[in-house]
Amino acid sequence: MKRILSVGVILACFCARPAFCDLKIDGPQWRLTEKFDPPTLSKTLGDHVGQLIGVQFNFRGKNIHHIKPNWYEGSLWQPDSQARKGFSNVRVMVAKKDLPAFQSITTNSTSSAPLLVYGRVAKDADNNFYFVRVLGRKAKVDSSGNANLAW
Repeated sequence: MKRILSVGVILACFCARPAFCDLKIDGPQWRLTEKFDPPTLSKTLGDHVGQLIGVQFNFRGKNIHHIKPNWYEGSLWQPDSQARKGFSNVRVMVAKKDLPAFQSITTNSTSSAPLLVYGRVAKDADNNFYFVRVLGRKAKVDSSGNANLAW
């Protein structure tokens, strides 16, 4: 019984390992990654579907909605002198496992510290809107040009 339990624990650890690893991005794809701010990206988000991008912002929105079983919807904001309310935002989706890290981002609208997240632009076909699926905040590039994204 102990032997079966030991094998089960080892297999569970081995299978769970990818969930805790960084997301690896190959070098050619990483070199194509562009960085955008919310005022620019909000106007052209649909043009970047499928692309890995960086979003430079100052704070996240306070509201986070649980809209799908393992996904949460939020927003990233930055001051915009051209916007009617003085701010521009980009809608983002965050995986349930990444929610605590996303919630650690400041909601202070007076923050001037530049922040950066990496994600992939996608379209929700059911509700007909574009969003950035946030993948991480930190990028470590190895000697071969591949990047590892983490929170």
